[in-house]
Amino acid sequence: MTTYSAATAAILSLCLTSAAMADATHDHGYPDRPDSHAPIGVMGDHTHPKGEFMLSYRYMHMDMEGNRAGSNSISIEDTLAQFPVSPTVMTMDMHMFGAMYAPTNWLTAMVMVPYIEKDMDHVTRMGGTFTTRTKGVGDVKLSGLISLINTPDHNLHLNAGISFPTGSIGERGAIPINPDAQLPYPMQIGSGTYDLMPGITYSGRAETLSWGAQLSGVIRLDTNSRGYSLGDRFQATAWGAVKLAEWISISLRVAYEHWGNVDGADPELMQGLVQTARPDFQGGDRIDLGFGINLLGQDGLLKGHRIGLEFILPVYQNLNGIQMERDWSITVGWQKAF
Repeated sequence: MTTYSAATAAILSLCLTSAAMADATHDHGYPDRPDSHAPIGVMGDHTHPKGEFMLSYRYMHMDMEGNRAGSNSISIEDTLAQFPVSPTVMTMDMHMFGAMYAPTNWLTAMVMVPYIEKDMDHVTRMGGTFTTRTKGVGDVKLSGLISLINTPDHNLHLNAGISFPTGSIGERGAIPINPDAQLPYPMQIGSGTYDLMPGITYSGRAETLSWGAQLSGVIRLDTNSRGYSLGDRFQATAWGAVKLAEWISISLRVAYEHWGNVDGADPELMQGLVQTARPDFQGGDRIDLGFGINLLGQDGLLKGHRIGLEFILPVYQNLNGIQMERDWSITVGWQKAF
C-alpha cells in the first residue's frame, strides 16, 4: 500500500508540475493561421488561452451501401441466403454543437451536443422493401483538455472526457412482421452507458507546414438498461497541412479505428432475422484517408471565423461477420473564438 501511495503521489506531482509548466509557457504562437486547428473531423485537437471561449458547429454525413464480411464485399443475394432481411443502404446525418472555455491556461473545458438522424433501407428474401428511420439528441460529451506542453511550435495535451447516456436506446419502428419493433443496434441514437473518453494529442508547426497526431478511445463503464454495452473503441490518427495563404490551408489525414462487438444482447432483437441484430456482428477495423481544407476569415465581419471541410474515404475495412460497409463521409464545420 505504501509503494502504491508513493507511486500515486509521484504521478500526481508529475501531472501538476507539467500543468504548471504549461501554464507558465502557454503561448499560442500562430493563432491566426488557418492550419492552427486540425482538420475539422478531429475533435479536441487544440486548447485555448485563459479566458477564451469558442463556439462550434459541425455537420457530418455518412453513406453506407452494400455488405461486407471480413475484408470482402458480398452481394445482397449472399446475405439473403443467411438472413431473411438484408440492409441495402444506410445514411447518417449528425449536427454537432460545441463550446470550449479555458478557465486557466492549462485547462480547456469542452462540451459537445449531437443531434443524429439515421435512415436504413432493407430488402427481404421475398423481394419486399422497407425503411426504418430514427432521430434525436445523442450522447452529450464533456471533456477537459489538459496542456502539458504549449509553445509556439509544439503542443501536447491530454484529453479526458466522459460521455453521458442522453441518447435513446429504445428507438422502435415498423418492419414487415411487427409494426412496433425494437430496432437493431446501428439504428439506436445513444449507447445507454456512461463512457470514458481518454486521449492524447500532439501538434506542431513550421513556417508554412503543420502536423499532428491523436490517440483516443471510448471505454464503456457498465451495461445499459437493455442488457448490453457497445464495444470499446480505439482510434489513432495523424495529419499534415500546408498553409497556401493567410486565409487557406489544405490537409491530408490518415485514421485507424478499431471497435469491439456488442457485449450482451438486447432481448427483444431477433438475431436470426437481420445481421444488424447480431451482437457478434458489430465490431471491426477500418483505415480512412481524409482530404481537408481550412478557411480563416481575415477582415470585416468574417474576421476570426473558421470554416473547415473534410472528405473521408475508407481504404481498408475488416468487419466481424456480415455488416454494412462504409462508402464515404464528409464533415463541414464552423468555429469562432471570442
